[in-house]
Amino acid sequence: MKCSKCNRDAVTYIRYAGINLCREHFLSFIDRKVKREIREQVHFKKDDRILIAVSGGKDSMLTLYLLSKIFGNWEELEIMAVTVDEGIGDFRKNCAKIAHEFSSSLNIEHRVISFKDYIGITTDEVARVDKELKPCTYCGVFRRKVLNQYAKEIRANYLVLGLNLDDIAQSIIMNITRGDVARLARLAPHKKIKKGFVPRIIPLRRVLEEEVRLYVKLANIPYYRGRCPYALLAIRDEYREFLNNLERRDPAVKFSILKFFDEIKPFVEEKYAKELQACKICGEPTTGEICKACQLKMRFEKLSKGDQRHSAPRG
Repeated sequence: MKCSKCNRDAVTYIRYAGINLCREHFLSFIDRKVKREIREQVHFKKDDRILIAVSGGKDSMLTLYLLSKIFGNWEELEIMAVTVDEGIGDFRKNCAKIAHEFSSSLNIEHRVISFKDYIGITTDEVARVDKELKPCTYCGVFRRKVLNQYAKEIRANYLVLGLNLDDIAQSIIMNITRGDVARLARLAPHKKIKKGFVPRIIPLRRVLEEEVRLYVKLANIPYYRGRCPYALLAIRDEYREFLNNLERRDPAVKFSILKFFDEIKPFVEEKYAKELQACKICGEPTTGEICKACQLKMRFEKLSKGDQRHSAPRG
């Protein structure tokens, strides 16, 4: 199998485009997609500070690598990286070690922040106390809050997330099947800057997960291969399998879902647009009086008190 662009051996066949690509042409193919996506999402200004959320997994490590490759020599921009430790045994500590070493090799400042420091709760504690809600419910909400808080602390202009096309398509379908149009309207990327909320950028928005996997392999980008021990509890895996089955019949289905979302987003944004207000408890931006993170924290604290009463020895 030869590359459609040259006579070298191909490393992959891009089904949705109908082309074979060698190593060099595949890497440049992805590079161009990412550059085009960044241009569509944002126009950086002089002295902008960009914060990249780096979990240590393949998607965020590729995002870190590509932003360094594209903007590393721009003296007008400052790139920083952060890893959120959710408090899941040693899982994220192992991820953070790889993220820190790779960030250092790219001359990018990297820091680790934690749920414990910002929220006062770890995901392991949540899993032990709340037997009804999945740990992922807490984790996703807390992570968004912590990242926004930290981004504001360091005065970042943009927060970059390492989500790929598979992630985005899954989120779109999940919100549609739940009938949650308001949350659908709030999906990143965010072009409108709202008070108290650092806008998100998603460079890998049109890059498939299998393309991410091949890129990091060909470019020798390190990443942590382990999976979160709570991942099997998440319903997202069912949506992943559903979309992958559809993709076997229609290789462009995930792109079609994204195109559909982009077409309707201006209309749902207009209908469900709400001015953000400060949470009465923590001050973070929210559409209601109390943000979801504080609601979950109150739920956890209430359950914790009940758990302590049940486990207390009787005199």
